[in-house]
Amino acid sequence: MIFRFLSFSGQLFPVRALYDFTGEPETSELSITAGEVLTVTRDNAGAGWCEGYNQSGKSGLFPATYVQIIETAASGPNAMTSSQQSSGDYWDDDWDDDSEGGQTQAYVPQQQQQQHMIHLPQHQPSVDYGDTVSMQTIHSVIPERPIPNIPKKNNKFSTLIKSGDDSFLLGMKVVNVPENEKIYIEEIEGGRCRWIPRGEPYNCVVTSPKKGSKLRGLKSFIVYQLTPTFNNIQVSRRYKHFDWLHERLEEKYCFIPIPPLPDKQISGRYEEQFIEHRRTQLQEFVDYVCRHPVLACSRVWEHFITCTDEKRWKAGKRQAEKDELLGENYFNAIQCPESTLDVIRVEIQTDTFSRFISGLDPVVKNFMAMAVDQTKKFQVLYKREFQKISQSFTALSHALEGDDSSRGRLTRALKVTGNAYNDIGKLYEEQPKFDWEPLSDKFHIYRGIISSFPDVISMHKTAVQKRKDYERLVSEHKMEPQQLRDLSHRTDVIARALLAEETHFQTEQEIHLTQAMKTHLTEQITFYQKIVDKLREALNAYED
Repeated sequence: MIFRFLSFSGQLFPVRALYDFTGEPETSELSITAGEVLTVTRDNAGAGWCEGYNQSGKSGLFPATYVQIIETAASGPNAMTSSQQSSGDYWDDDWDDDSEGGQTQAYVPQQQQQQHMIHLPQHQPSVDYGDTVSMQTIHSVIPERPIPNIPKKNNKFSTLIKSGDDSFLLGMKVVNVPENEKIYIEEIEGGRCRWIPRGEPYNCVVTSPKKGSKLRGLKSFIVYQLTPTFNNIQVSRRYKHFDWLHERLEEKYCFIPIPPLPDKQISGRYEEQFIEHRRTQLQEFVDYVCRHPVLACSRVWEHFITCTDEKRWKAGKRQAEKDELLGENYFNAIQCPESTLDVIRVEIQTDTFSRFISGLDPVVKNFMAMAVDQTKKFQVLYKREFQKISQSFTALSHALEGDDSSRGRLTRALKVTGNAYNDIGKLYEEQPKFDWEPLSDKFHIYRGIISSFPDVISMHKTAVQKRKDYERLVSEHKMEPQQLRDLSHRTDVIARALLAEETHFQTEQEIHLTQAMKTHLTEQITFYQKIVDKLREALNAYED
């Protein structure tokens, strides 16, 4: 059975859900579960959304990036594969489309590009907008919210885990590692390992997002300015450049969970509030990379934050795309102690960390959902409630104006009270960008890292299993002991890389999450103090 990503067809076809998706209540969204089979009735129901029904007959909208078509035969000549579309030219600066629908662009047959009518199947439950639906009607029911940027299934892990490519473990491929590509690990107390930093620590600031254009304004995009502290030279980068960088880092460092980028957006990408929020999210990504002792010294990262010349930028990109020191080959660059690790101790430590990550994953996702929910409530629900309170006090002051024996003092005080509650509503609307949104952005980074750790752990377990296979072959005199010793050393390299990344993650969560919580609570205290000041101001209006 062959899977491929969705392309517009205008016909019924089955798809399999790749990820869980929870539709928002009181919308036309359909909740789906990873692995279930759905029938798509409309795959162009708005940018990035499909319409269909599940096996229970329930219908609705769901993200196209969450499903793959199930086919029983090879794709036709018109079907573009991901590898065909993801050529080097995709990332070239001559490519002007700033679409964020994903790297794989959907194939649209010429005859399907015009707006048309589609009849739903008779056995599908009726929906609010009737059995015959125009594209204009479909767009009216699509929720105005971004499609989540789900973690991509990365080929860097499947290369080592699933395909059986054990060239590093078996010592089959000798890779020449330049000195500036070598990374070092040292052992510390408690049988732990850590990355040895190279060079002095530095920061990189993301500032001044502005709208740019090409082709006399036909193509628009947002440009962000990056300034590293070690040279204070500013470079300009677009979101698609960050996307390119992210792919290079994932391809190169299979033993490091790469922090995720901000979610991709369907619409509203040029709104001021969205642009500023994305800037802060990109800053979180940049901060994490700068703090990582390996990523911060990566050649592709240094090229990304320092290259200002257009020709050198393109040349560096091409060089990075042709880099052979990728994935499992990069284990050859790891320099670590020659001593043999305690196998049992490492396995206990790895299993403990694996259980920790498994338990942390749903909690972090739930925490993010809570922060997002608080942001919405502050900006909409709470603001509206305080506006209602304000209107009630103001209405009372108007009603009492005709019979105020105190020469208007009471009515004036009631108006002050109404204004105070209205101002409190405005405070609620503005507050999330100071506390809940930064906290959500911080946990967005850790959610992506946590979701990648199981793949890194799986690489270690695959290597351990290979060593056990070699031990059996040696005991059966089918393999030389020296081959087992060589493989055991390479297995220890993979184990030390995992242990070093565990140590870095634990240090990150201890230092930077602590700081994030302190900042959040400080902003909360400041916010509620402003509310107290507003209420005290209203109280003083009633004093003699």
